[in-house]
Amino acid sequence: MYSLYVEVESGSRGRKAAAINYGLQIGLSQTPIGSSSLRKILMSTNTPPPAESSLQKTSNTIMQKVITLNKSDMKKRCKKLVDINKLRGAKSPKTIGIQCDGMYNNPLYSGVGETPFQPATQTVFSIAENVTSSHEIISLVTKNKICPKGQHLKNNPSHVCTEQTCGANIPMAKNIGDEFTWAKEGMEDLLKNDLCVKDITSDPDSTIYKAAESLHAEGKLQDKPRHFLDTRHLAENVRKAIKKDQSVQKIMPRNSKAEINKLLHNFAIDFTDRCTGEINQAQIKCTGHAGKIKKQLSYASYAIICCYMGEHALCKKHSLVCKGGKKNWLSKSAYLDENFRIPYSRANARILRACVNKRLAPSVLDKSILNSNTQKVESFNRRLRRSLPKNVRQFWCFSIYKSNSPTSHSHSFESH
Repeated sequence: MYSLYVEVESGSRGRKAAAINYGLQIGLSQTPIGSSSLRKILMSTNTPPPAESSLQKTSNTIMQKVITLNKSDMKKRCKKLVDINKLRGAKSPKTIGIQCDGMYNNPLYSGVGETPFQPATQTVFSIAENVTSSHEIISLVTKNKICPKGQHLKNNPSHVCTEQTCGANIPMAKNIGDEFTWAKEGMEDLLKNDLCVKDITSDPDSTIYKAAESLHAEGKLQDKPRHFLDTRHLAENVRKAIKKDQSVQKIMPRNSKAEINKLLHNFAIDFTDRCTGEINQAQIKCTGHAGKIKKQLSYASYAIICCYMGEHALCKKHSLVCKGGKKNWLSKSAYLDENFRIPYSRANARILRACVNKRLAPSVLDKSILNSNTQKVESFNRRLRRSLPKNVRQFWCFSIYKSNSPTSHSHSFESH
């Protein structure tokens, strides 16, 4: 007389599915375990588990609906960005800034010297907007080489690898690290959603910007794109460059080689933090005005050089993070002793000037004047790794971003 479970109104003929089965697949998509592990857990508790074929069938049904729902959700987000720009009075409300980054199931460099093939077989290329502070994901490109039937490795023309048959959407010979192609595909998706890309933030060694230039040359992007470097990666590259600089090593005030190397390591971190602090405070003081920021930091660069040589007079006048006197930058440093001093000389000042120019030179500031980074997309990529650890990589599939807002849609992975 009464149903023992809630049924799902699918609108199709036949037996209605149970809501708990649908909900189960949504939950599995957000955890590192799959259907096989779930059945083992249920059997360990002496609970009759669902059939594995039934779980897979339900998963195939749910995931396609989830993908469609999330694509629709991202399209609404793109429309919302245009509305926000209109409210702000932007001249081109459909032109936005983005941040991009890709993720692989295995690092591309992990197979260097060991195999001629690329170790990665799946990649996710995500694009987030830089219009709002939420930095929502608005485009996602997923590529997969894995064919469960193994036809990529067999000469069998009867089987064609497609997303409908096996999930593999690129051939095995394709370069999985081709960020140019993935970025271009993602930007073309944004064009379909009536958004044009102008300001692009990416890693310094990425080819993402060239993809935007290609679209501009083809006439698909009206405004010429501008490339900005991820400040976090840029600061890390500066730190490594200072640490490897032999001239900086020679001016460290220590005698033994071990002490010099340790002090150089700490100095590189502290120096990078000092430059980053000056930039952040200049952004606040000058309210993002590029010309004023560059002028402020040009004076601050002299203060930084003198500060590390024990002179803090310029810090009081030009520095935004060092007040000079007893409350100078070194007295609060977590990496250097407050008595740290580089011997004062013109030669040492030139060496420190070269270090400063690695981060505060006008040409470098032009590439990082927005003070933007790719931390949002990198955070999203780490969430994927949480749900897809290496021990279940053979079932690799990709998720569309889930917002933290309570009104966001629930979504999951595309199962193969």
